[in-house]
Amino acid sequence: MVLGGILRDMSQPTIISSTSPLKRIMHAVRAIERGDYDSILLRDLMKDAGELGQLAQLLDAMASNISQRDTQLRLLNKVIPIGVALSAEKDFNRLLESLVMEAQTFTNADAGTLYLVEDDKLRFVILRNISLNMKMGGTSGMPIAYYPVRMFNKDGSENRANVASYAALTRKRINIADAYEAEGFDFSGTKAFDEKTHYRSKSFLTIPLENKEGHVIGVLQLINAKNPTTGEIVPFKDDNVLEALILLATAALDGYIREAALRSEIAKLRIEIDQTRRTKQVEEITETKFFRDLKHKAEEMRTKLQKE
Repeated sequence: MVLGGILRDMSQPTIISSTSPLKRIMHAVRAIERGDYDSILLRDLMKDAGELGQLAQLLDAMASNISQRDTQLRLLNKVIPIGVALSAEKDFNRLLESLVMEAQTFTNADAGTLYLVEDDKLRFVILRNISLNMKMGGTSGMPIAYYPVRMFNKDGSENRANVASYAALTRKRINIADAYEAEGFDFSGTKAFDEKTHYRSKSFLTIPLENKEGHVIGVLQLINAKNPTTGEIVPFKDDNVLEALILLATAALDGYIREAALRSEIAKLRIEIDQTRRTKQVEEITETKFFRDLKHKAEEMRTKLQKE
């Protein structure tokens, strides 16, 4: 009731025109309604010891609660069903592709690449770029013609120059606003790709995918987050919903890899069992009296022919 009374008072022209802080509060209220509130709007006012400060703190707390509720709803309505769908996916290529596509959707990323760890290398398995209409790997039928990224150099040292291998080695998420201005990483391959395709790779979010044992099984790299309104390339933002999606997707990917490894072991075991069974059957046949007599007769015939 107190908040409602204050807001009704703000509708009076004399108060709005004469009080700048109230204008800022109204702006914050509208931002909360639109879903793009940022606490920086009321940061100075929240330090005020009077009623305006209390109101600003109340609005900021309200916005935080609304944001948490919206995040929970997004988790329930979007991420969890996606996680369930990924876990139920039996087509490995479709699973990999879905992981990248969903991550692109949540971050509004123009491009995405997925690597899997194989023998100390990061192998390209999915490559997608919306602007270039590029789809490689997965269900596209188009092979990825890029060499795997080495996690270790020829001298055995860690390859920390490549951002994807760095993320895999350090288990750290790397967020880069502009690859062309980033220090500490070698983006020469990226720049060569841009020159060839007339593209401009700018913002990067590189995420190591860890299983429940803490082993990195892959790396997801998202490129060029776009402002939904202007289309401008912007840096990637930390997002709890994306975090939940990555956890669920990694669990699904790890589950599939484990299941595939188990199927491979079972198939190998069956082959070994079949070979053992065949060996045993051969031994049983060769030890019979009939086989020994047959072998003896064959030797006699061979000796007789040699004498003739």
